[in-house]
Formats: sequence, structure tokens, C-alpha cells
Amino acid sequence: MPRLSLLVLHDRPDELRATLAAIPDADVAFATAPDEVAPALARTRPDAVFSIKHSGFPGAAHRPAIEFPTVRWFQVGGSGYEHVAPWDRDRVIVTNCQGVLARQLAETVVAAILAFNRGLLRYRDDQRAHRWAPMRFRALAGQTLVIVGVGAIGGELATLGKALGLRVIGVRRGREPHPALDEQHGPEALHAVLARADIVSVHVRATPETAHLLDTAAFAAIKPGALFVNTSRGSVVDEDALRAALDRGALAGAYLDVFAQEPLPSASPWWDRPDVLVTPHAADTVDDWPVRFAEVFVDNVARWRTGAPLRHVVT
Repeated sequence: MPRLSLLVLHDRPDELRATLAAIPDADVAFATAPDEVAPALARTRPDAVFSIKHSGFPGAAHRPAIEFPTVRWFQVGGSGYEHVAPWDRDRVIVTNCQGVLARQLAETVVAAILAFNRGLLRYRDDQRAHRWAPMRFRALAGQTLVIVGVGAIGGELATLGKALGLRVIGVRRGREPHPALDEQHGPEALHAVLARADIVSVHVRATPETAHLLDTAAFAAIKPGALFVNTSRGSVVDEDALRAALDRGALAGAYLDVFAQEPLPSASPWWDRPDVLVTPHAADTVDDWPVRFAEVFVDNVARWRTGAPLRHVVT
């Protein structure tokens, strides 16, 4: 078979070289910064592209690769593909790494739930103030966790939630019931289900339909005193509405890993709220996450060569 030309868009190529060396009969090139993408495309004229975006190498810088005329397959590192949509579906196949880091992200959500439930953020403030102030906490078992979007990540969270004794309710489009859910409802029941939630965790894709899915009406519907968690995409939450809900004491707090603007500006009011835990879009950044994505790409290259079905085709 003819040699493949493969272009990898990633700012740390050395961590992937050993994994990608397993691809036979291929020339692998790297673009490590936004200004390197166009020259690398012109120089290599790749058959396929493996793309890993983050705030330092943002999605907009990856888009020229999916539009390049020689590219027939585009592998997204991660699950989100909104940064390359729309694309010419007659020319390019798009695959992603859906579910590869689902367990790790779900574990982070559980860590945040436990931190809020046990008052660890308050205790950290007390430690800094040298203040000895024991407080009670409500048992986690028996509380209700509402998961908005029960895909790979939401499903892992449901399983972990059940292990902790939570009652787990899922809101998802028509799919087979997940075995860890106590109840499953369609999107039309979102507000009714939110009214029963002690914890709300959001795991939906960024699409026109999900933009500001959690808006003023949704936050008005959430059970008073609930914890709100968003580790999906910033666009699915109306941040002004969330801030207003926190200001009036309607929520116990929020864990936010994603924001409408990333990186989060240093002047953002989110940084200074004692009722909010902020992380920098890092809820699934297990130490070897790029290698895990690269392993999916290597497997898909082998499938592509033989005409076997690719894993995680975006339809």
C-alpha cells in the first residue's frame, strides 16, 4: 500500500512520538503552534490529520486542516468536534475519542461533589484563618443526582453515583435505559426533574440546541440549595443566570471546569467567589491523556488501511 502522509496538530510532539512510531509505512509530521498549521499542510499534503486542541492551541487554529483538499480523514483528540463543524461529509470522515477519558472526568465530578458536601472548601478557608470551627454535613447517600446528558461521561458518573448511594436521574434523548439510572427522562422533562435535584451535573455537547440550555428558567426550577456542576462546555450555561442564582442563595455552590471564555480572564468574578470551585478545563487531564488519544488514532489508522470500520465515527 502507498505510504500515508499524516499530520499531527499538538504542541508537545515528544510525548506522542513513541506511540505514533507504531504506524507502519507512514510519514508523520507535526504542527506545534497555530502559525505552523498552514505551512505544514502545504508541505505535507496529508491524507489524515490527528488534532488535539486546548486553550493554548485553540480549535480555530485546527479548522484549516479539515478544509485542506488532500485530507480525507480527521481524528479529533477528545470528544468535542464543534470547532471543526461543519465539514464536507462527502470528502472527510471525522472520528473522535469519545469516552476515552470518561471515567477520569466522572471521578473528578465525584471529587467536587464530595468536597462541597463535606464542606472542604470552607475548611480550607478556616485553615488559612487558623480557625477551628467544626460543622455538620448532610449524608450523601439518599440525595438525588440529576445528570443532564447520559453519554459516556454521564454514564460513568451514574455508575459512580449509585456506588455512593445517590438516587440517580438521567435526562437524555431517546436511548436505551442506562442500568445505573433510577429514572430516565427526555429533554422535555428537564425543568421538572431539576426541581428534584440535590446535585445537577451537566454532560451535553456544545450545539445550537444546547446553547444556554441552563438558563434563567432552568436555574429557577432547580431545587433550592442544590449543587451545580458543569464540566461539559461553557456555552451550555447562561453564566449571568447562574451568577444570579448564586447571588440570591438559590444554589449551595457550583463546580465549574468550563466557561464561555477560555482561558478565564484574570478579572473574571468567578475566581473570587467562595461558593464556586474553578478548574481550568482540566477535569479529565489524567497524566497520559494525549497518549490515550494517540492510541485510538493508531488503531484507527490500521483500520483505515484495511477498510475496516473506524472507531468513534461522528455521524
